[in-house]
Amino acid sequence: MWLANKSHAMRFAIGITLPLFGLLSFSAAADNYPNRPIKLVIPYAVGGGSDAVARIMSPNLKNILNQTIVLENKGGVGSTLGTEIVARSEPDGYTLLLNTDVIAIMPLLFKKLNFDPQKDFVPISFITSAPIVLAANPDFPANSIKELIALAKKSPGQISLATPGAGSPQDLASILFANKAQVKFNSIPYKGNGPALVDILAGHVNIGMFTLSTVKEYAKTGKLKILAVISAKRTPLAPEIISLTEAGLPDVEVSSKYLILAPAKTPKDIISKLEKDFAKLAENKNYQSELLNLGFEAISSSSSETTEILNKESVKWTPILKNLDISIQ
Repeated sequence: MWLANKSHAMRFAIGITLPLFGLLSFSAAADNYPNRPIKLVIPYAVGGGSDAVARIMSPNLKNILNQTIVLENKGGVGSTLGTEIVARSEPDGYTLLLNTDVIAIMPLLFKKLNFDPQKDFVPISFITSAPIVLAANPDFPANSIKELIALAKKSPGQISLATPGAGSPQDLASILFANKAQVKFNSIPYKGNGPALVDILAGHVNIGMFTLSTVKEYAKTGKLKILAVISAKRTPLAPEIISLTEAGLPDVEVSSKYLILAPAKTPKDIISKLEKDFAKLAENKNYQSELLNLGFEAISSSSSETTEILNKESVKWTPILKNLDISIQ
């Protein structure tokens, strides 16, 4: 499990002591940090939720760090391609990763990983969260979750469903949805929200799981229709959208949470400085407003809090995924 950035070990109620994760080195490295641009790797294609978050975040973070944030999109293989690049980067604070909390369960999803998410990274802070919605091309005949399920049962595997990548939060939402509804879709993983959105708008794909921010403007203009938000309750970001529980399919709740991580062995004082900088970022009113306009909520957490959340996600998803016998590669 993930190691908290604390001097003492954290324990869960089940009594398991967390083993070491991402060893932190101690130095005075933060005294002169940062003194050059910081590269932020986004392991998804341009045009998706993580890309939108990064482009809002980077100029605001630049004002705090007094350094340019260079964005680098490296999409592919369920975000593992870009994630591996950061895992192999120099642990000096100048290469960071923006990913989702799915990183906590990558070992459960992929048969082969060229890195260990728990040993090769130090979590810094969660930065934002966004609801996930099930959207459809406007010409798709189903106009509700009930109608979608009925249609899927009538034609198993015939309805195409787009996700922004294998192992993404949206992909997990689609897996749980299909399992709970006892239906089968023709699931098509893309290299990000952007490419998936293009095909669903063009009618090449019937339905898809997306972050609300990705599709809300298209829904307003009638280019897409949103069938439900994947949660127990309606989201305050779009209260007009029915929740999946209201639509008759309870116990399927997945959101997309974004966080920043650094390579393991990044000096502890740099991690501590970045914790404080991201906390300042979350309090920035301009940043909050820009995220809200896209359907995101600004949040922050310490390295230890981030680690604890990732551990809880792992504990939550492990029995679910093992029971479904899901493996992406």
